[in-house]
Amino acid sequence: MRWIFTALAIGLAFSEGQAFADNFRCPNENIVSTGDSISTVASKCDPPAFMFKREEPMTIEDNRTDSKTGTRIIYIEVQEWTYNQGLSHTLIFRNGIFSEIRFGGFAK
Repeated sequence: MRWIFTALAIGLAFSEGQAFADNFRCPNENIVSTGDSISTVASKCDPPAFMFKREEPMTIEDNRTDSKTGTRIIYIEVQEWTYNQGLSHTLIFRNGIFSEIRFGGFAK
């Protein structure tokens, strides 16, 4: 009987990795999660108090057809939406996908 529990524990340990998502409760009480598209967040949440757009460099491996490898830099669009709900919450979007939440200080 003990070997059944051991096998089950090992099976669970080596099964699919856990996926963690950050959730954000919008001022209107809707919930969005990392991985959501920017249009989904825009439709579920009220407009942010502050928006900022920028480009961020990203280094990628460049596999060419002549079998030479190298790296190159591409730029991705990053948007930051800030909500003030007593505390400042900044939602970070990379290439239109909600990728992280940053918590700031107390909002005025």
